[in-house]
Amino acid sequence: MLVSNYLKENFCIMDLKSSDKAGAIKEIAESLSSTDKLLNKEEFIQDVLERENLGSTGIGSNVAIPHARTTAVKGFVVGFGRSKSGIDFKSLDGEKVNLIFLMGADPGELNLYLRILAELSKLLMNSSFRQALLADNTAREVIDTIRKFEKG
Repeated sequence: MLVSNYLKENFCIMDLKSSDKAGAIKEIAESLSSTDKLLNKEEFIQDVLERENLGSTGIGSNVAIPHARTTAVKGFVVGFGRSKSGIDFKSLDGEKVNLIFLMGADPGELNLYLRILAELSKLLMNSSFRQALLADNTAREVIDTIRKFEKG
């Protein structure tokens, strides 16, 4: 499963205004409002924040992948946000997060959800991939970078 099949330009925020975790999640969720796959934005945000309370999705290397399986989503959605100054996600390595991928899937899409989460995690372990995302200037460039590294 390719992340680039689900991430659209209007789901990417190149310069997050939020300075905290909850604000960043809300800001990226707002960008997903244009899709009919987000059935209830407020419920989605609440479910992601509840998941975040179980343990940080800040995976290290300045990356976070907040996510939830929720009935507030039909199928699968993913959004992207970048913070130049960094956001405290209580990451495993204690560093602030600059790259955030927000994911949601309805409970019936467990297989798809896990496959995309695994694929995205694998991509994000590559420091060249992370550096490219930090250097990209537009949402189109972010999606092109993802496609390039998916084809690896």
